[in-house]
Amino acid sequence: MENTEKVMVGQATPEQIEAWKRKYNKIYTAKVDGHIGYFRKPDRKELSYVMRLKNDELAMTEMILKQCHIGGSTVFLEDTEYMLGSSDLINKLVTAKKAEVGEL
Repeated sequence: MENTEKVMVGQATPEQIEAWKRKYNKIYTAKVDGHIGYFRKPDRKELSYVMRLKNDELAMTEMILKQCHIGGSTVFLEDTEYMLGSSDLINKLVTAKKAEVGEL
């Protein structure tokens, strides 16, 4: 039986994906036009730096993707269209827990 699954540019091996999961807990992917990139969540220091760029959304997106890219296609770091096309990924990478706030 022939394997008809198409390999994407930058596609990691299952072993590499498992190694990233062990190291970063969760990994996230972005897929555009046959390219795949792998990303981790930013740490506190990286978030602090990126938050200084909040008035420049493109610079903020670019910096998060560059800091959090762990493998796969580098097109997400080099091509503005791919970078913007993966902007939904930013919402997955930069999240916060919702606190229940009250007054005593």
